[in-house]
Amino acid sequence: MKEMSRKPVTFLSLVFALILSNTSIAQKPAIDWVEVPAGAFTMGSPLSEEGRESNEVEHLVMLNSFRISKYEITVGQYKVFVDATGYVTDAEKDKGDVSGSGIWNGKEIIYKKSINWRYDSRGNLRTEDQHNYPVIHISWNDAVAFANWLGCRLPTEAEWEYACRAGTKTIFSTGDCLSSDQANYNGNNPLAKCSKGPYVARTLLSDSFTANPWGIYNMHGNVWEWCSDWFAEYPTTNQTNPAGPKTGTRKVARGGAWTSNARDCRSANRNSRVPEYRNMMVGFRIVAF
Repeated sequence: MKEMSRKPVTFLSLVFALILSNTSIAQKPAIDWVEVPAGAFTMGSPLSEEGRESNEVEHLVMLNSFRISKYEITVGQYKVFVDATGYVTDAEKDKGDVSGSGIWNGKEIIYKKSINWRYDSRGNLRTEDQHNYPVIHISWNDAVAFANWLGCRLPTEAEWEYACRAGTKTIFSTGDCLSSDQANYNGNNPLAKCSKGPYVARTLLSDSFTANPWGIYNMHGNVWEWCSDWFAEYPTTNQTNPAGPKTGTRKVARGGAWTSNARDCRSANRNSRVPEYRNMMVGFRIVAF
């Protein structure tokens, strides 16, 4: 049988083959990670903490090490995901009880059908120079879709609080006061014994302010961040790598937002919404496992 002739393999053909084989990798956005060490911490808040809610019962939690994104996921990173996959967000599908997503008109949240992740908090279409702002108008479902595409996940509620505290035992990672020069929230509403500060009334860049002691940015304020857990009352016993209940009706969101008062930005504060919920205050970050 006559041997088939083979075309010579050139340097350019090898380069082209490598480009094709790595197309899916090249399409995925770079994530800056922070290595979070294994350890134990007291999750929740003491009875004496200002702003404490009854669902913040203190309990000891032990966690394995993990990596968490240094910054909240940005508009630019989410755009890469949408461009690569054609994903359609819940806001665009009008999924849930509302159309589009909520924007701030200076007095209240109003929902508009046309609003989605491409827009800012006032309903203006973002320009390319705004792609380093945290993506907003994102439901829990939308955040999970992005994380799954990267082979990652949302942080558990315990991982989120552990990373937010960053080894501290105070109300905030900054101490028992949080200045609006340290985090993006409504500085008109600090805790009772703390000083008022500026209120910029919008999201700020994902790398704004100083990182917490572990090098993670904007765990307090800027945008609420989705966690993987269904919301439930805390257990009272010690926990190892807790992941919340298997079912529920609302997903956990943490950290407060640019509209929040200081009380809602506390390390221990808990919030929850249905998985389809979205507006100009909600974004997310991810964990590698």
